Amino acid sequence: MLLRNMGDQAAKQTAWQDLAEGAPTILGFAGLCSSALMQPNDGCSAEQLTAEAKTILVLAASRGTIDIRANRDSFDSADRFLAVCVEYELEHRLLFLNKENPQQTVRFLEGFRELCQQGLVLHHLQRDFSLSGRGFELAKSLRRDDFSELIQFAVELD
Repeated sequence: MLLRNMGDQAAKQTAWQDLAEGAPTILGFAGLCSSALMQPNDGCSAEQLTAEAKTILVLAASRGTIDIRANRDSFDSADRFLAVCVEYELEHRLLFLNKENPQQTVRFLEGFRELCQQGLVLHHLQRDFSLSGRGFELAKSLRRDDFSELIQFAVELD
């Protein structure tokens, strides 16, 4: 959380802490969601989205819950990447992060960016996002079986 009305020293400390939490990227996603709310784009179709974006959609179809996570205490730098986490059933989550394949981890983040930009995702609080009404509609038009290979990239969280 950003604190208000603080001197320069406190602002620098807050900024450093924000970086440790991935705040600039999360703020970017939230900003895309906000822009899409102000200028709705009803014309987005599944064909316009990458396979990673559609994989996120199809997994979120029932709950709609998505958040951005990171393991900042990991030794491996690729294991500290921000990653998309989807709650596909109540209290069951898949995290799209694999330190052995950082490129694919980033592709899922970019897929999430597409969803934000197209107004298919709404930002709520901090790292919490959900599908929008249009996001739910589009998600339900997709077949989960078509994305099973990409779904297998994700790891189940306890």
